[in-house]
Amino acid sequence: MSQTNPANRLELLTSWKEIASFMGKGVRTVQRWEATLGLPVIRPADGGSGIVMARPSDLEAWLLNGRQRSRHNGNGLGKRDDEVRATFAACVRELRRYHAEVKVLRDQMDVTQQTLRHEIQRLKALCREWNDIRGRALGDASPSTLPKVN
Repeated sequence: MSQTNPANRLELLTSWKEIASFMGKGVRTVQRWEATLGLPVIRPADGGSGIVMARPSDLEAWLLNGRQRSRHNGNGLGKRDDEVRATFAACVRELRRYHAEVKVLRDQMDVTQQTLRHEIQRLKALCREWNDIRGRALGDASPSTLPKVN
């Protein structure tokens, strides 16, 4: 089974190398065509895996219709993709803003906790001092009979 025979051609090209070979161009050229001229490639929904595929029939139709076609023409998927990307970018910006706000709040909480610890230590020292002064003022009362302030 030879892949050079058009009847035996794969139904799906599964790498930039296969796509470039099918188009008779280099990998970087077909990647640029995808980015600037709307070369019809298929990417998984996650978009971040680096996987790319293409149907030979789609590539042939794209070549026959001309490379000047904008990626936003055709079946409207380019426009929808741009809307999804814009929404995703807005969500990422919002997430970053929230992350920065949480960091500021966390830093403020750390300062507040340190202040609270310091004030608790100061209050304990004042209570000890108060108990000492009260014990000296009452002089004759034994410390065990005095209510202790903690």
